[in-house]
Amino acid sequence: MRHRAALLSAVLAMAAATLIMPGRAAAVEPGFRVDITELPETFTAGAGARTVTVVASSEQNRCQKVRWSMLIAVDGPALNDVEVARIEDGGDFPVRVGNAGASTARITDVGLDPGQLCRGRTVTARYRIGFADDADSGPVTFRVQAFNAGRTLLQEASSRSEVRGEPAQPQKSESPSAEPSPSPAESSPAPEESADDEGTAAPQPTDTRADLAAVPAAGAGGGGGTPSLLGAGLVVGGILVFLGVGLLLRLRLRARAPKHSAPLPTGFYPTN
Repeated sequence: MRHRAALLSAVLAMAAATLIMPGRAAAVEPGFRVDITELPETFTAGAGARTVTVVASSEQNRCQKVRWSMLIAVDGPALNDVEVARIEDGGDFPVRVGNAGASTARITDVGLDPGQLCRGRTVTARYRIGFADDADSGPVTFRVQAFNAGRTLLQEASSRSEVRGEPAQPQKSESPSAEPSPSPAESSPAPEESADDEGTAAPQPTDTRADLAAVPAAGAGGGGGTPSLLGAGLVVGGILVFLGVGLLLRLRLRARAPKHSAPLPTGFYPTN
């Protein structure tokens, strides 16, 4: 029973490999030619699918059916970002998708191509290929193979294109507000508030002579805001001048006052 189960597993594995791999990729039959006649130089992510056209021709006298298989290798975009559709007679043609490596996918026709490959008669395959809008930029290589009904490789061709990812939008990284962010000078109100406080709390003094006379003059050699002796001297000098003027006025008033004669004696004195 164990041997039968192992044999059955091996047969199933070989059948699955046969469904994915169309045939011997190393074998190439002489007298056949495959050309990629239409391939965009660049694919833009999210811009829709583009057409890739492949043509097979033969120099053999006998005709045969063809099964197409395409290998897509990406370097940058992910395989999940690739969108492939096989087109035949204006409609979708059934394909089978399998992995052929870490970054390579194989798209193989489920059935044979409706055309007949003969001498002087070609068979054409068309693919609609696009990339998701969030695909990364990078090269992509297309390798197209033509197999016969017995899954033998007739011929193959390969070409390369570039995928351009969508440019990053600056609005996504910025805040939802459409208004530009204020500059540091505008966003910090501290300097403006301090300026207003100084304007209201400490107004500039009025330059009047009375205020200047009340403020003592600063000495040339004074330091640290120490009051000068000149101011005190002026005050004392002013007081002394005022006292001197008052004394002079008093003396002048006394000089102008009338002089009274001595009182006459009221008695008589005896004579000797």
